[in-house]
Parts: sequence; C-alpha cells; structure tokens
Amino acid sequence: MLTIHGPRPRLCSGPGRREFLRAGSLGFLGLGLPDLLRARASAGSKPGPARNCILLFLTGGPPQQDTWDPKPDAPAEVRGEFAAIPTAVPGVRFAEHFPLLAARADKLCVVRSVTHPDRVHTSAVYTALTGLPHPRANQDGPQPGPDTTDHPHVGSLVALARSGAGGVPPFVALPEVLKEAGVHPVPGLGPGFLGTRYAPFQLLADAGRAGLRVPDVVLPADVPADRLLGREGLLGRLDRAAGRVEAAGGMDVWQRKALDAVRAGGLGQALDLDREDPRTRDRYGRHLFGQGCLMARRLAEAGVGLTTVYWHYEGPDDSPVWDTHENNFKHLRGRLMPPTDRAVSALLDDLADRGMLDETLVVVMGEFGRTPKVNPKAGRDHWGRAQSVVFAGAGVRAGTVYGATVRDGGEPADKPVGPADVTATILHLLGVPPDLEVTDRTGRPIRACTGTPIAGVLA
Repeated sequence: MLTIHGPRPRLCSGPGRREFLRAGSLGFLGLGLPDLLRARASAGSKPGPARNCILLFLTGGPPQQDTWDPKPDAPAEVRGEFAAIPTAVPGVRFAEHFPLLAARADKLCVVRSVTHPDRVHTSAVYTALTGLPHPRANQDGPQPGPDTTDHPHVGSLVALARSGAGGVPPFVALPEVLKEAGVHPVPGLGPGFLGTRYAPFQLLADAGRAGLRVPDVVLPADVPADRLLGREGLLGRLDRAAGRVEAAGGMDVWQRKALDAVRAGGLGQALDLDREDPRTRDRYGRHLFGQGCLMARRLAEAGVGLTTVYWHYEGPDDSPVWDTHENNFKHLRGRLMPPTDRAVSALLDDLADRGMLDETLVVVMGEFGRTPKVNPKAGRDHWGRAQSVVFAGAGVRAGTVYGATVRDGGEPADKPVGPADVTATILHLLGVPPDLEVTDRTGRPIRACTGTPIAGVLA
C-alpha cells in the first residue's frame, strides 16, 4: 500500500533562518539562486510559452473509466456505476462526478492514451515523475527509496534549466512526502543524481493536516528583511558560512542578486494563505488538496518554476488515497472526485481571471490507471497499460482529446504515448531545451529526457 508520511518526518530536514540566509549556497532548498542566475545568463536560453507549471499528482492511480475516459457502452463490469455526462466540448464526456471540470473541458486537453507496463506504486510513481522506468519496475515487496543514482524529478530538471525569481525557489513540493508503507520515501520525488542543490523546497501539512505549515525560512513579521540583512558584518558571515570567502570584495554579483531576492520577501508573501480572500479559499475547498492548489497558484504568481501538489488522504478512515482496490465508487463519489473537481476547476478559473492561464501550465496525472473490470470487492486494481493525463493552460491545445482507448479502457486504441513523452511535453512548454544533457554521478553525460513532446497537446 502506498501511504504518505505525517507532518513531522520529512525527506529533507527543515532549515532555520540562519541557513536560509546562506544565499550563496541554498542548494539543499532547491534554491541555488546565484548559480542558477549565473547559468541562465551564460546559457541565454529562451523561455517557452509557460512561465510556470503546476503539477497535480493524484497519488494512488485514478481510474480512467470513472474519471476522464468513461465507457458508457461497455458491459456493466467495465462501465461501473457512474454515468457519462456531456462536457463543454461537443462529443466529449467525463464521468458524472466531475461536473465542474466537464463545464471547463474547453480549457483542457485530455490525453487518454498514456501507457507504460508498471503496476507497482513506488516504481510507477518514479516513472511518472521522471519519465524513465525504474530499474526494479513491477517487483512486488518493499522497494528502494530515493537514491543518488535516481533520475531527477521533472521539477529538478526545471530547477537546473531555469532560475527562480523574486526570492522564491524554482521547484516546490507539497503538502507531504510520499512514503511506501508509511516508512520509506518513494523514489522519483527529488533531484536524484543532480544532487540536493536541485531538491524541491518542501512545504508540509500542519499538525492537524488541515492546512500548510509556514516553514522556518520565512522571516517573522516583526523582523523586516532589510533590518536582518543590514546587521553589521552579515555579508562577511554569509560569505564564510557559504565557504566562499573572497578577498576584500565580499559577495560576487550573483550572491548579491540572491540576497536582493531574499530581501524582496516574495517567498514569505506567497506562503501566507491568510492574505487570500476567504471566499477564494472557500472556492478551492477547505481541505488540504484544495488549499494546496491555491498555494500552488500563489507560488506560480510569485515566480516558482514548478510546483507539485501531491494528493493526500482526505477522510475519516485509513483508506488509501486514489488506490481504490475496494469500494471504488463509494470512495470516488464521496472523498476523491468532488474535492478534485472543485479544487482544479477553481484553480483554472482563478488563473484565467488573473490573466495567468496563458503563462501557467497545469498538469493532472497519477502514476497509472486502474483495471478495466471491477473486481469482486467493487474496486479496481493497478493498471499501467492505460491512463489519462490532463493538460491545461500555456501552450496547450485546449478543448481537445488526444488518443483513445479500446472499449474496456484497458489499452490505447491509437496514438499511444509514454511517461517520457509527458515529461518532454512539460519541459518543452517550459522552454527547457530538448537536448538538455545532465551528468550522472559517474560523470557520464545523458539526455535529461528521452521522450518527444506530444504534438497533439501543443497549440
């Protein structure tokens, strides 16, 4: 069973304010801003249509037949309990418990033909988030956690290729770290062989799992950044803490740019949900996924390159995320689809109302789909051979469906694409060069992504 860790343990221990001010070496936060600014200036790379990406990960594997790819003409054991409803796009139907998203289908591109062979949560999560198969794919039993030889999460590749802006990190993940059996972090969530410099800045749920906890790196309201940065001898101490003491000259231009970004206070403002109108928070839903989607919008607005929001369980018992082996339809109609429908539709509306949808890429996905037939426990089991991935926003051909599955939804009928192609599409829309090379721990240069952008998704 795939579960998610609680509010105290974390993948990377949280830094304090003093560590945050080491602006020359913020790599363990995914905030290597001086180096990223320097690299971007020297590379002269051009941005893509998307300035930012919000990746909404429906942990556990949503059933394609009961969400984005209903099969109303299939036998009952395939069709399931839900009706297929019309959408804003003629001829396209979604399952009945996505009515708000159905009304916004003209903003979406639904790719119904994503396929891969993995049916184990941990390794399939790795495949979905990195675009590469895990070396131990489809092996039951305990799986190895994150390793320094892992391929990087797509967000870490974005952090490598692009800088943050306004004092915010290039890659953020929230609200919790996915863990296998509640113990070991799942592989594929972090920077892998790129090193901790490109790790995500992790926002965690509060103790009651009702909201997000503001991390220690945010300055308290009664300590203005200017006053803190202006304390006598601070620049010299920052140089020494970063291990970059330079004779007489102090910080170089890139370290000063990083400090300017910290001084701007963009991170603290982005993390303060209390600045939002309560009615806006209500529209997203006062649950952790909804508030996570709202936080992702605020982070995109502040300049974060890629924010991943992982679904966590929203209910009174221990039923696992979207992993509906039993009582699939009860869980979908009660605790999974309505909150997702509300939060994602609110996010799309909010981005559009703010003029941000044309520059923000939104992706909704899980690690795999579910079996074509309903099992004897009224559930659906793991199934990698077919799943739906949804794109919206910057550079996306809205109001379309790409690919199709066979009558039972179990495999692509045409236009099959793999996780590497999904990753390549995200990177392409964010302006990451298609031939970007990264160096693994042995010094061997490899392609950051082996896939091809999905032409049918691109506007």
